[in-house]
Amino acid sequence: MYKFLENVVALENNLMQDVIEFEGVDQGMANMYAQDRNDVIEAKSLFFAGKANELRAHIDYLDTSIREGVVIAFAKDLGEKWVLNNLGYEVYA
Repeated sequence: MYKFLENVVALENNLMQDVIEFEGVDQGMANMYAQDRNDVIEAKSLFFAGKANELRAHIDYLDTSIREGVVIAFAKDLGEKWVLNNLGYEVYA
């Protein structure tokens, strides 16, 4: 079953806007946002590939800020129970 991840995609799009905002102004910040965006894209790809264990490991490895953003986005899209059962995080989205 396909599930459009509205909030995960929105997070990815917002990070792209951050990359654009800092490109040519502060390359370090642009690169940081680009890496965060790549991490969101990877999480989304792992989800759609049905690789739950890899998704959980990927999210656990992320820096705190982007990890929280990804977990909350998945909670908004798939529900708090799904996040707890599949990612191991208890959230109230």
